[in-house]
Amino acid sequence: MNLRLVQFSLGERSAAEALADEIVPAIRSQPGCERCTFFADYEAGDYGLAVFWESKEAAEAAAAVFGPILMRAVDTGKGTIQSRRLFDVLEP
Repeated sequence: MNLRLVQFSLGERSAAEALADEIVPAIRSQPGCERCTFFADYEAGDYGLAVFWESKEAAEAAAAVFGPILMRAVDTGKGTIQSRRLFDVLEP
C-alpha cells in the first residue's frame, strides 16, 4: 500500500472547497484508491490531499490524470505546491 501526500496553498477558501468538490470524488473513483481525504488550515490558506493506494502503479496512474487538475487550480488561485510525495505504508 502507498500514501500520496500533497500539500499546497491557495488564496481563497472558496477555491479550495471547489477543488475538493471536484477532485476528491474523482480520485475516489479511480482503480486502486483505498481512501482520499482533503484537509485544510483555513487561516493559513494551506490545504492538502492524503490518498491511500493499493499500489505504486495505481498512485502513479492517477497522478498523471489529477496532477494537471491540481496544478490548474493552484495556478488559477495564485497558490503553490508545497510538497508532493509518495510513501510506502508499513502496517504491522
